[in-house]
Amino acid sequence: MNRQNNSNTSSPATILVIEDNTEMRENISSILQLSHYKVISAENGKSGVELAQKHLPDLVLCDVMMPELDGYGVIHILRRDPATASIPFVFLTAKADKADFRAGMNLGADDYITKPFDGLDLLKVVEVRLKRDKLLRTNFTNDLGDVNSFFSQAKELKECQKLSENRPSRKFKKKDLIFMEGQTPNDVYFISKGSIKTYKINYDGKELITGIHKPGDFLGYVALLEEKPYNENAEALEDAELLIIPREDFTSLIYSRKDVARKFIKLLSNNLEETENRLLELAYQSVRQRVAKALLKIQAQTSTLQGVITVARKDISNLIGTATESLNRTLADFRDEGLIEISDAGLKILNRDKLERLLQ
Repeated sequence: MNRQNNSNTSSPATILVIEDNTEMRENISSILQLSHYKVISAENGKSGVELAQKHLPDLVLCDVMMPELDGYGVIHILRRDPATASIPFVFLTAKADKADFRAGMNLGADDYITKPFDGLDLLKVVEVRLKRDKLLRTNFTNDLGDVNSFFSQAKELKECQKLSENRPSRKFKKKDLIFMEGQTPNDVYFISKGSIKTYKINYDGKELITGIHKPGDFLGYVALLEEKPYNENAEALEDAELLIIPREDFTSLIYSRKDVARKFIKLLSNNLEETENRLLELAYQSVRQRVAKALLKIQAQTSTLQGVITVARKDISNLIGTATESLNRTLADFRDEGLIEISDAGLKILNRDKLERLLQ
């Protein structure tokens, strides 16, 4: 059973209240119902977990000190269950000790309300948590419209209201540098057009391409997160246009709230698995397999004209980690086998199926 995001429909959000004090539980339920929320309630932690797993509410308000199973036990169980792991969780507590707050946050709590509290404080916390959850459950993809939409919606959150209204873009010609190894990062780049290569240069001056990035990919964010200079170079493989997200915008999202960071990091991390797989390929695949994989990848990630790959052979050899001479011999073999066509314009794949079978 998948939890529905009631905030995206006309149905009221469902809130689970777990509180062993009958008067407190009924008072909270009454306030929420007056604000048109649907409320379900439990008098102890054990029954609260059962109701959460059965109804998958949009938010949980839970007391810390309870019989049978305390609030820490409740959140521990819910966070381990994939069906309830992402439900916003707010503790209700009479304890204001920072150590208690930290213990709850480490278990995955999203917020705290300290008793006694008034109805307005309760409703404000509930509204903010539901709004954040709605943002995080929006199905964003890595295209320019969705990135802008994500930033626009994030700006509705109080801690993200300083995000810039406009994000400038820059156009780069083929072979233009976007950033260099050793530079201090000031921006995160989002590729809206064209393709970008990232690469490192060793002590002998040899270049190793660490990635080819297409529209919808982000660049430069790792250095910002680590607060270190860039550890690689980025260069346009073809004419490109990049959206520039200033450091302040990026860090205000990442460091303001963990839930906002979780969504944005998910957008940013699409290429991590690919990078890990590429390291394995460099270690275990033959030159023929690596050349075949590179040609297929470059064709998919660059703006080819009539299917012709115009990326320089030096760049292809640097991408697969082999000498240009080895690349040329393999390309000649592919041509003789009818897999590709070689002309002054570049390389053209003639038999994609056979190239793909080489990778099996």
